[in-house]
Amino acid sequence: MKARVKSIYRHLKKPVDAIVLSNSTEPHIDMSFFYATGLTDGLFEGCTAWLFPDGRCEIVTSALEEEAAKKSGLPLHIFRNRDERIAAMRRLLKGLRRIGINASEITQKAYAELTKLAPKARFSDVSDAVMKTRLVKDEAEIELIRTACGIASRSFEQTLPFIKSGRTESEVAAELVYTMQKNGATGPAFRTIVGAGPNSAEPHYTAGPREIRQGDLIVIDFGALFKMYHSDVTRTVVVGDASPEQREMYDTVRRAQDAAMEKLRPGIKGKSVDAAARKLIDATKYKGRFIHGLGHSIGLATHDGGGLNSVSDIVLRPSMVFTNEPGVYVSGFGGVRIEDDVLITKGGPEILSTASRDLIRVG
Repeated sequence: MKARVKSIYRHLKKPVDAIVLSNSTEPHIDMSFFYATGLTDGLFEGCTAWLFPDGRCEIVTSALEEEAAKKSGLPLHIFRNRDERIAAMRRLLKGLRRIGINASEITQKAYAELTKLAPKARFSDVSDAVMKTRLVKDEAEIELIRTACGIASRSFEQTLPFIKSGRTESEVAAELVYTMQKNGATGPAFRTIVGAGPNSAEPHYTAGPREIRQGDLIVIDFGALFKMYHSDVTRTVVVGDASPEQREMYDTVRRAQDAAMEKLRPGIKGKSVDAAARKLIDATKYKGRFIHGLGHSIGLATHDGGGLNSVSDIVLRPSMVFTNEPGVYVSGFGGVRIEDDVLITKGGPEILSTASRDLIRVG
C-alpha cells in the first residue's frame, strides 16, 4: 500500500510529518483507513492508521481486530483497553510537529483526543489530498469494483422473473439482496430502492409495503458490496406493456445517458458531462424534471468523494470510476432513472455494469 500513501502525500498542499486516519464507532468509520491499509475485512472501531512521507503505514488496532489486521502485513500496535490505545498513540505522536487529519471524516471527539495528546503539534486538514488520491483507482480497486458490478448486474437479471403484480416493493428488494449475496456479494452496497408506480418519482425512496400493479413503472436502485468495494446500478422496468408516455420518458432518459456517456473521457470536466445529459432533457417537455446531479465517484463508498454535477470542476482522468445516472421524475405519475458504473479509460468509457439498458417488460 506504499504507493497509495505516497500518492496522498504528493497531493498535499502543505507538508506534514504524519497523517492520522481515525475511526470512531460505526457509522463514523473513515473508509480511507481501509484504502491506506489495503484491508477488506473487519470494522476497526476506535482504530487508527498512521501514514508517513516515505510510504510507511502502521496500524493501531484493538485485539478484537488483530486477526483481520494481520492480513495487511503492516506493523501493528495492538491494544486491549483504552490505556493501551492511548499509550500506543502517544508513542507514535512523539516528535511529530505537523500532523494531517482527514477532517471530512474524523469526529470532534477523536480530534480533541489527538490535540490533547499532542498539544504542541500543528494539525492540518488533508481531506482534499485524500479525496484526489482515491478518485483515481489502482488495478486492484478496479477489479473489485468490476466484480461488484458483475454480481449486481447478474443478480438483477436473475430477479426479473420474480417481479410481478401482487408482489410488494419490499419483497422484490429482499429477493434482489438475497440473490446478490447468493452470487458472492459481501452484502448490499446500500439500502435497496424499489419504487413502484408514483413512488418511482421519489429519487431516494426505499422499498415499502405497496403492491406492484399492472402498468407500474418501477425504479430499482441497487448495488453489491464486494470486499468493501461498491457497485451502484439503477434500472427502470414496466409491469405489462409500456404506455406511450412511459416509453417517451424512458427514451428521453436513455438518450440523455448516451449523450453523457460520450463525454466520459479523459480531460473533460465533470460539469460538461452533466450538461450533456441536462441539455438533452431540458430540450424536451421534461425540462426541469432532472433534479439531481448526473453521477458520483464510486469505490470504497457508494458516494466516493467526487461528483458529476453542474458545478463540478473535476477533470476526468483514466482509472476514475463514476456513475452515469440521469433521471426524469413526474410527481403522481412516476419516474425513470438509468444508472451505470463507468470506468474512464484512455480509449473512452467502459461500462462496468452489464445489465440490459432497454426498457424491460415484467409481470
